[in-house]
Amino acid sequence: MDQDALVAGLKKLASDLEKKEGPLALLMLLAPDLETNDAWNLIVSAHGFDRQSRGHAVKEVSALLRESVNESEWSRIARATVLRTDDPFVRAMNSAFRAENSVINLQACNVFGIDIPRAVLLESKQVAA
Repeated sequence: MDQDALVAGLKKLASDLEKKEGPLALLMLLAPDLETNDAWNLIVSAHGFDRQSRGHAVKEVSALLRESVNESEWSRIARATVLRTDDPFVRAMNSAFRAENSVINLQACNVFGIDIPRAVLLESKQVAA
């Protein structure tokens, strides 16, 4: 899969989100299965979102996504999920991976009992409460 353009846009999204909502605990793309290249779930977690309703946070992520990612790449993201920084999935990813301003491709792995068919991890770090 050619993901360079999408990843470049997501790096800009990470920068924009950190300016607005503080440090990111998690930013990743998660595929529903090994073969899917165009139905990613964008998962975001930042302390600033912990204080907001999930609906408002998803709207903010969606708006910033449209500003950061090329329009030709929008259709590759099927949905956006915003998780609290204390969510068990966020904690599991933060415990298993340290990724800051990097790209880690994951395939067919299990993280603390959570099956991940395929993912692109851009940010994963514990952030101060």
